[in-house]
Amino acid sequence: MDRNDLGRSPYVRWLSRFSLLLLGLHTIYVTGWAVVDIAVRVGVWPTGLWGWDGEAFFASLAVWQEVAFFSSTVLAQFSIWLHFKRSALIIPVFLVSYFLYRLDSFFLTLNDLFNGVGGFETFAPMLILQLALLLALMLLWGEGYFDRPAFRARPGRT
Repeated sequence: MDRNDLGRSPYVRWLSRFSLLLLGLHTIYVTGWAVVDIAVRVGVWPTGLWGWDGEAFFASLAVWQEVAFFSSTVLAQFSIWLHFKRSALIIPVFLVSYFLYRLDSFFLTLNDLFNGVGGFETFAPMLILQLALLLALMLLWGEGYFDRPAFRARPGRT
């Protein structure tokens, strides 16, 4: 079956748009937190804007936790590009992004300064969104939407 024929299936077309919407929402969310993190650290975030001490909170985070979070954010942004390219590499890239985000989230729950900033109201919808996104990506992969031969070298390429 021609790769273009797969894109014409209403189910695959809907699933592709749905996964791109979920990926976009996830990426906007994590990028938003990255902007807040940077704005607080450089001193341009208004003090007391949300009723919590952002400076103390972000100062309490370990370097490795920040590396995990920012790496997750960059990989989420890269995943959008991979989705548009219909590359099967989106699966491992987003899985690493997801794992790093969940690792950061787990350690945030152990941070006393995080109480009141986020919690079940924040984590539950994001977890549901991410799991729905993973399912949609895997279904698209199974439908042949993503270019699985991208994992192998093609003849004529060096």
